[in-house]
Amino acid sequence: MPDKPQESQAIPDQLMQIAQEQEGGAERVLGQIEVVQHSFEEIQNLAKECQELLRNVVPPSDELESLTAKLEEIGFHADNGAYNIQGAFDLYQYQDVVRQKLERVGRSLIEVSHYVLARLQPTGEHLPKMAPSGRDILHREPQMADVTKVDADSVVAEFFAKALAEKAAKKAEG
Repeated sequence: MPDKPQESQAIPDQLMQIAQEQEGGAERVLGQIEVVQHSFEEIQNLAKECQELLRNVVPPSDELESLTAKLEEIGFHADNGAYNIQGAFDLYQYQDVVRQKLERVGRSLIEVSHYVLARLQPTGEHLPKMAPSGRDILHREPQMADVTKVDADSVVAEFFAKALAEKAAKKAEG
């Protein structure tokens, strides 16, 4: 049995691993279902052949009719089994669609995490492509690189200083 996703793994990696395990398990189930379907088809064929042989070789009698009826029942049950196997194939297709959705979600999460990580730790090549910050959009120089760590820290400090000053002013009024 394949390893279960480890809790230390990232969630997207866990989703991808689960999807891959599902695909492997589904392939094994599909192989078994195909064997069962083949067996039902063989039972159907053998029952029909036995009915024909009996009708051609044995003279008509109550026992022949009873035996022929039993062979028809066997054929009926084999037909029912083959029909249910088709239902299992439909379920397999549904499961495969779910697996594909899991893979897409996993890939999307991986792409999003790469994007977020790139924005949290930008390299020199990312800086010119980043959107300008709201505080300096009207007063900035064209082509000026955005947000370095010092700039970001000063923006956060400025925000909290204004927020605290406004809170103190409201408290003094009240």
